[in-house]
Amino acid sequence: MVCGVSALSTRAGQACAALADVMINGLSQDRVRRLSLLSPFLSEALPADWMKGIPTEAGLFEPEHWARSLEPLTRADGSSIAATIMPVLRDLDAGPEAAVKLGETLLRGKSLGVWREALRLGPASAMEMSLTTLRIADESDPANNVVWAKAADLVGAPRKHMRLLGLSSRSWPRADSVDPLLPDHVLSERDLVDLSRLERDRLAYEILVSHPGSCASLSRSRRAAEGAFLARSALLQRQVTERSLPRTRTPDHAFSQGDRLLARIDDALKLPRIQGVVSCWTDWTIRLEPTPHDGGFRKDHPAVVRALSMPQSATSLRRLLRDPLGFVWLRALGMTAPELAVEPLQLDPVTFGDLVHELLRLAIERIEPTPGLVGATPEEIDEALGAAAGDIAERWPLTQAVPPRLLWLDTIEEARRRARRGLTIDERFGPGTRSFSEVPFGSSRSAEGRIDPWDECQEVMIGQSGIRLKGRIDRVDVKPDRRGVRMSDYKTGTTPRNLREVTLDGGAELQRALYAITIRQLIPEASTIIARLVYLDTMGPAAALDADTLEHAEQTVLRYIDIAVDGLKSGAAYAGPDAFAGYNDLRIALPAALDRYRGRKLEGFNAAQQQLVPLWAEP
Repeated sequence: MVCGVSALSTRAGQACAALADVMINGLSQDRVRRLSLLSPFLSEALPADWMKGIPTEAGLFEPEHWARSLEPLTRADGSSIAATIMPVLRDLDAGPEAAVKLGETLLRGKSLGVWREALRLGPASAMEMSLTTLRIADESDPANNVVWAKAADLVGAPRKHMRLLGLSSRSWPRADSVDPLLPDHVLSERDLVDLSRLERDRLAYEILVSHPGSCASLSRSRRAAEGAFLARSALLQRQVTERSLPRTRTPDHAFSQGDRLLARIDDALKLPRIQGVVSCWTDWTIRLEPTPHDGGFRKDHPAVVRALSMPQSATSLRRLLRDPLGFVWLRALGMTAPELAVEPLQLDPVTFGDLVHELLRLAIERIEPTPGLVGATPEEIDEALGAAAGDIAERWPLTQAVPPRLLWLDTIEEARRRARRGLTIDERFGPGTRSFSEVPFGSSRSAEGRIDPWDECQEVMIGQSGIRLKGRIDRVDVKPDRRGVRMSDYKTGTTPRNLREVTLDGGAELQRALYAITIRQLIPEASTIIARLVYLDTMGPAAALDADTLEHAEQTVLRYIDIAVDGLKSGAAYAGPDAFAGYNDLRIALPAALDRYRGRKLEGFNAAQQQLVPLWAEP
């Protein structure tokens, strides 16, 4: 490249880009990790695994977060890593004002030269733009490589084989124009250059095409980028014969294997992978009945059997019942949606729910066993929530991405308000009642020092299919004689209008039934079980199931779980209602034009899963 190569295409340019990214956009774990790999100073001063002890989910957007995270980390010789990196992080947090110091400290050789040149071209706050436009000398030997150059540069050293591009009426030769920075009434361009731009372009063209011993190929586009027709350049009006080369033509010479197959359709159709693609496309877009490309597989597939043998949660069983194909993708194939580590302005609904549950857990642990949640006063509950909120405010930024400080404190206050609602809604459940929070069951090992109403390592088996159940109940209240148990499942979403009428909600609301089944197995002496949904966004009463209503819900869930398991083992797993929902992370793996695909296949899917369809209509 006679005009040089982009600085960002080199390692030195990427080191500068990494530094500019942190300096302008602020600290984050991903940005600092990238800078530590590219900076000559940091790559030498820090061990290769210096961030091994830091959770990858942590955002670390402030120097204080870094200081607390790096405090326990040391080198092999016992010296502190924080002593090396913290001064650099504080300079980075200062922003563009420290651009010169940062460049001199973190960069060396070519990268430092690129950094200085970018600072010369523009202000430090525009460093990213300066690096984008900056070009450096191409070190490739021009005698051994194809040369890309302007016509004016190529005139000085014509090649034996040349191709001139852009010979359209709009592009070449270029028309004369007035320089907005130096107009003709101030200083005429002819006073500096004898020939006009138009004449210089014509002269360069004549020299190149008439150079003895050279072969020049002339090329132009027939349409502009906007689709408008382009006329040929005025330079091509004489002694030039045009030959149109359509984009869809069969090339004379294939540039790659892909080009060869594109040119020879018959050869391409003989390849198994191409046949598979054509078959898949046909099954998705033409055939109405379910096909193997829609979710079929062989009977008793080992991956599916292995997935069903693993402990299941209420969430995974909901996917099994309402989206069997998604269950196979997630549990058998391990497909997950990527998590983008950016500084959020607010927590996503799932993370906010985790925050509220963590507040509830810490508050209940502070209240139990004395004075006990059931007997605690509002002041004692507020005190416990305040202590829990303070602990979370300091600890969470070290383990996951949180909003900026003011928004983060406001988020905690909202979570605290909802948690207080969950702890003060309770009706009396009898004197001496013990309350437990975030109670695990079906776990492989028990946490030390934890007091639970049952042995959390005890297996919970449900249904005739023998599915192992594992999970965590938000709250469990147990009477002293263990004959009465009340479980609560907290929800941070919007309260449904028909909450009092919801039992299973088409298989979307399984927690109450599944947790009641769990309690019957782990506390067999319990004769009274109440399962509640508690929405924390309003002050409305909890939605409770008990007695015959709860038993009917349990039996219904167990029956449909067995049906779904039998369907998977028989080799059928098709998309259900949740597959097409907007909140489904796996929608991207479904065919494009999803609404039309659903319209074509819905009747066939329902027929193939006819035993599950009645569940989706359950209230």
